[in-house]
Amino acid sequence: MLRRFSALCLLLCSAVIAKAQDQLDKSLLMDYLQEQQYDKVIRYMQETVKPSHVNGLAILANAYLQNGQTADAEKTYQLVLEKDSINIAVLQQLGNIARAQQQYAKALGHYSKLVELRPSNAIYFKQLANTASNLVGLQDTAFALMKVSYQLNQKDASVVTFLAEEYLDRKDYLHADSLLKQYYLLDSTNTLVIAAIIKSSYQQKKHRDVVTYGEQLVSSNTVNMVSFTFLAISHYTLEHYDSTIRVYDKLVELAQNEPETLKYYAALSYAQLKQYDKSNEMLEQCIAAAKSPTLDAFYTALAGNYEAMKQYRAAISNYDTAYYLFKDPMRHYGIARIYDQYVQDPQKAKRYYELFLKNSKPESKDERDIQAYVKERVKSL
Repeated sequence: MLRRFSALCLLLCSAVIAKAQDQLDKSLLMDYLQEQQYDKVIRYMQETVKPSHVNGLAILANAYLQNGQTADAEKTYQLVLEKDSINIAVLQQLGNIARAQQQYAKALGHYSKLVELRPSNAIYFKQLANTASNLVGLQDTAFALMKVSYQLNQKDASVVTFLAEEYLDRKDYLHADSLLKQYYLLDSTNTLVIAAIIKSSYQQKKHRDVVTYGEQLVSSNTVNMVSFTFLAISHYTLEHYDSTIRVYDKLVELAQNEPETLKYYAALSYAQLKQYDKSNEMLEQCIAAAKSPTLDAFYTALAGNYEAMKQYRAAISNYDTAYYLFKDPMRHYGIARIYDQYVQDPQKAKRYYELFLKNSKPESKDERDIQAYVKERVKSL
């Protein structure tokens, strides 16, 4: 990644140097840039040139950025914008800086300007959509923007998988599969697209399709815990017990850990093959792991962190995992609260609130207060 950014910086700076209005020693600067001696570029520009024109300031800002002096880079890029408010490269860099710092509202402004200036550029729509997806209440906007990016360029796998995930969240398998299969015809090796096809197939109980695409990931030695889990379960459902065990063993080999869900299905498969001692050994290990009283707390704390970071999908995923393991209704309450207060999806919020009420057995005053609140909240959704 660093090498790619350095090469990009060299390319940008080379173009800027070629038309710089400040009195530059172009040969000296190119030597510094090629050797990635950004501290020397900064010192030369500050002490010798003292840039005042747009291009000289851009060279200095790029050197700051590559030297890890992000605050100085941002200030200098702002000076460029004061002189040239539609400078594409600077708007891009400022947007990137803001997004890296999780200042999504600020990044949104810079990327919106890029879209306004270059309405036919698919990448600008994509980065605007990705940024919007991190802001409360802008998920539908992000979805719409990513659709525009896709219309402009249907060969970007990251756009395809973003849209497919959105369609899958909406249970719109027709559109999800259409996007994924169309891309698969262009590139049958993209593991992220294959993983999305596996997820869609599994959710539709198309276990034979899961096996077809899942085995492709196994053959490529790709580590994808969720896809391997779907594959193992599908093999078991289809009574491919040897294959279920093989998938488990392969993931242990690749990932160097023993995922409990896969271990469970491998244990069931050993039982089906009448290897009961091996099955019992693995089931005992699963039971020991599941009994850990701290595991629920770990997932819940992780969900809380992601919620605080405004990464709501990750938060929901961890609450969901905690519920799956320990069946604590409070995890459904956590999911409902995120959909209600942050994602602003009242339908999903109501569904999870109702699941909470169905299973809730409050004991403490706080739990009774939460139950009372949820009962009232459901009435207004």
